[in-house]
Amino acid sequence: MKKRTTVLLAAACMAGVLAGCGSGASGKASEPAKQPEQTESQAKTESKATEAEKKEEPVTLTYWQHSSAARDEMMTALVAEFEAQNPDIKVKLEFIPEADYSQKLVPSLATDTAPDVFQVQSGMVAKLAKAGSIQPLDESVMSTDSIQADFVPATVDGLRYEDKYYGMPTDVQTIVMFWNKALVAEAGLDAEKGPQTWDEFFEWSRKLTKKDGDALVQSGWGGKGYAPEVLSYVEQKGGTFFDEAKGEFVFADDAKTIEAIKEFSAPYKVDKVYDTEFVKNWAGFRQGLVGMMLGHPAMIGNLPTTAPDLDFGVGLIPANGDSRATCVTSWGYVMSAKAPSKEATRFIEFLSSEAVEKQWTKKTGELPARAALLEDAELKEDPKVAVAIQSLEESFVGVLQTSALNTIMSDAYSEILKTDRPLEEILKDAQDKMNAEIKNPV
Repeated sequence: MKKRTTVLLAAACMAGVLAGCGSGASGKASEPAKQPEQTESQAKTESKATEAEKKEEPVTLTYWQHSSAARDEMMTALVAEFEAQNPDIKVKLEFIPEADYSQKLVPSLATDTAPDVFQVQSGMVAKLAKAGSIQPLDESVMSTDSIQADFVPATVDGLRYEDKYYGMPTDVQTIVMFWNKALVAEAGLDAEKGPQTWDEFFEWSRKLTKKDGDALVQSGWGGKGYAPEVLSYVEQKGGTFFDEAKGEFVFADDAKTIEAIKEFSAPYKVDKVYDTEFVKNWAGFRQGLVGMMLGHPAMIGNLPTTAPDLDFGVGLIPANGDSRATCVTSWGYVMSAKAPSKEATRFIEFLSSEAVEKQWTKKTGELPARAALLEDAELKEDPKVAVAIQSLEESFVGVLQTSALNTIMSDAYSEILKTDRPLEEILKDAQDKMNAEIKNPV
């Protein structure tokens, strides 16, 4: 009997513990005995509510870009559109004058002040990736396979490092040809078609040049060696400017490249079709003092605004044989190492979407990077824009897409044009400087 009583008491106590029961002073069960169970349940509910609130709180991304009125206005509108479509992400914009942009951006990447998403010259991607300052795009949002399938190769190749894409292109440009129709017609040349080959182009540059004695009064071609133009000519002539396998510049050691640069500089040095002391080349084109220019398609939108009375033609870059290879330059949308990967990639994906690229092309004149837009009927309604888009079909990525490399090339070419120093020596010095530059850390 005693043993049975003990077992019943133990069972009762265990039941009381599991049920959360207690006894009052009288030894009877009381209402507060249920309180621990309710408190635990309420705590779980409150915890779940707190977690839900945290999940609903949007992630904030900081975004930097180099500033211009049109670009800033466009990006502000795009961010509002993105936030409406993605309520879980907010984007804080900062627009920085281009002259100050790199000086502010590069030091920030070593600290917590770095932006999450930002624009950078394509040529900086490899350096920043190697330094660990930026991270590759999130594969779950933008896969490598989808990028390779959907984008023009030359627009994204410069944004890849060790087989991973670190960004998406913006400010995509090729090299196309412009001519003043009135000056061309006056010289008895085809003002609608324009020159088709480099031989014709160089011949036109001579025919469009006018002098009063030794003084230049009209320039045939305002060429002074802009790097993407030089690279395009070298590519068409079969020269090698940069050796991918070696990872170094080799143009000063390549006979075809040396010969191509001699040919490209001859209209200035030998034929005297332009002089940098005469007039700034694009200013002269706007004023009707320069007959032809090579340049970026962005000028298609710029010229009607800055020179509304100018009647100009636009054509593909002149051809060498069957080649109309044209050099692509671009900036890229990338994300810093500290950025939330998925959210930052979603923002970059939006900025490089077909709909946004189409808006950007229509409003800024920058070329689309998505292959599908090369056949977009609406974009190709304007014949000039159609030519610019067509140029992407035979394009290659530029290898001088940093300010430092561009400066080295620009200084070297200026010396070629304005001095009698042997071209080979000038190029060798430039090559040494470029190879030293690409080995420097960020």
